[in-house]
Amino acid sequence: YQRRVRGGDHNDMNKGIFLKGDAYHRISTETVYHLSRKIEGEELDQLYPGRRMFFGRNGSHVKQNVDIFQLPQLAAWAAVLAYLASTSGDVHPNIVFEDINKITYDIHVGGMLHGHIMDNIGDYLEPNPRLEGMLKMMRDTGKQTFILTNSPYKFIDVGMSQIIGSHWMDLFDVVICLSRKPHFFNDNKRPFRRVSSNNEPTFGQVNQLVKGEVYCEGNVRDLHKFTGWNPCRILYFGDQMLADLAEPVLNQGWHTGAIIRELNEELELLNSAEYQHKMFLLNELNYLINDVQQFIPHPTAIQYLGEWCTERKKIRRELLALHPTKFGSIFRTHLTPTLFYRRLSRFAEIYTSDLTNLTNFSPEHHRFTPTRQYLPHEMHCQSQLDICRAKCSWKEAKPWEACAK
Repeated sequence: YQRRVRGGDHNDMNKGIFLKGDAYHRISTETVYHLSRKIEGEELDQLYPGRRMFFGRNGSHVKQNVDIFQLPQLAAWAAVLAYLASTSGDVHPNIVFEDINKITYDIHVGGMLHGHIMDNIGDYLEPNPRLEGMLKMMRDTGKQTFILTNSPYKFIDVGMSQIIGSHWMDLFDVVICLSRKPHFFNDNKRPFRRVSSNNEPTFGQVNQLVKGEVYCEGNVRDLHKFTGWNPCRILYFGDQMLADLAEPVLNQGWHTGAIIRELNEELELLNSAEYQHKMFLLNELNYLINDVQQFIPHPTAIQYLGEWCTERKKIRRELLALHPTKFGSIFRTHLTPTLFYRRLSRFAEIYTSDLTNLTNFSPEHHRFTPTRQYLPHEMHCQSQLDICRAKCSWKEAKPWEACAK
């Protein structure tokens, strides 16, 4: 079940169902499973009328996997459900989940998890010279860097020492631990506290954030005040959309970037020859299906339409089967973005699988310019621009003038 549980997908806690939905809460009908059994047809219609995800309605308790800590928790939930279903047969999925949730919460908050990882840090993290190189590059161009984390300093120190070395704090201007995100961004009452040499918070007043010191708690208003940073000049990366990214981008004016670990696997598949070939066939079929409908009700047009729709359905299933899991891409269903991607595009302005990928871009000169997303009524304009772009020679001195002509 570890392989089935991914960030971005959904689980119905009352029904023990794994599923994926698009940006409009429509269920991707090829990706609905009760444990290992696929649900489709009339059974799917009975469980989810209209084939839509209902958050807290219709007897459903659908939750999205937005926290990396949920993934092993949900894998354990699925395994326990399968065991209980095979032995007793009488099991309520949400009762099992709440019990597992309590256990994992105690392990995490009680420090058992942190202690085990620190004692076996080599099993979880490895040295990453590329990260140190990226941070040095940022600082050499005048950028200031900071860490803002909910973890305790001792845990961060062990992890960063493993990744970079014991000198890791030299690469950061500000280090803030136990920050209580997302409350750090929306509760301005909690002051900063300095962390002493024995890793204990002190009780003195903090009026500035000094390089080389470690701080905990605090709030975003004081962070701006003590550092003098302009919120619109801050770029902040996180791997949890709600805890890390939602508040700073929506309410503080920060720029945000998301770390999506599943992206590497996605790109490897997208660049494979088999996937690209099938995508080419699928796109051609979509064009043919759109074009042939202008000749309906001619019998031949109706015949071709039926055959092409059948072929399109077949290719969609083949594309889904190419993914390592039964749920396909976490970024899209067949035609529309997933609900995960909708939230990602709202809370993160850029995303990457690894922070060190920024090494490939100049901190001083590179500008991330997004591709214009055309709306349905602008598609004719897009096609004309594509034709114009194909005709233009970009070796000309002023290609934009050639396009205008």
